[in-house]
Amino acid sequence: MIDNKHSILEIPGTALYLMDYFESMGYDVVLHEDWEDLGKILTESPDYQYPMDPGFTKAYLHSDTPAFALYLKKGDEVVATYAAKSHHPRVIAENLDEFYPDLVVQELPEILDRSDLSYWYSSCQWVHTDHLGKKLGVSLDLLKKHIIFDGLESKNNDKVDVNFAIHKINDSMKTYHIDKLAYSSSEPFAIKKEGAVGGAGSEEDREYNIVWTLAGTFQSKLSDIKAGYK
Repeated sequence: MIDNKHSILEIPGTALYLMDYFESMGYDVVLHEDWEDLGKILTESPDYQYPMDPGFTKAYLHSDTPAFALYLKKGDEVVATYAAKSHHPRVIAENLDEFYPDLVVQELPEILDRSDLSYWYSSCQWVHTDHLGKKLGVSLDLLKKHIIFDGLESKNNDKVDVNFAIHKINDSMKTYHIDKLAYSSSEPFAIKKEGAVGGAGSEEDREYNIVWTLAGTFQSKLSDIKAGYK
């Protein structure tokens, strides 16, 4: 079941294969923009060990900023989350020191620092430990990309060129984002020389990558992606 509480957006028809998958597993999808509730769920969850991404709090979400959040629910319980909003990578790079003053930001790749492209940033991905191993995080990420690349254009004629995120670097995260989440590239973004950045990783983390995909690149992978849901 789809519970659409968003004031503008809808789940696009291109994501029906994901809706069928969630339904077959007994999960409902909620599309919404209740940032206070999202923050409460993440900060109160014992298995979400990171600070809330400030970019998805009311203090940093202006009323005119296009954004949405996703829940997966099992009965009345929220068991997975995701969020995304219109945001330029340069803005994040230039303002990270407000939260992490010892952070050393690397030079952005050219494709992520253009004025002629439209960017959406995604974060707040979480799956309850009792529901891991069911491809829920991957599927919710794909749904998010369909809303960004298909839903926005069909609803508002608002073409989005790039979806990007930030992830910690370890032996598996870069591979996971490219091979499982269908991003196309992952490059160095920030290093904190003393202490951890937090938010996307543990106290041992020092390096973070910025990962992205273009709309056309994502579309070119859909045949292979859908084959995994048959």
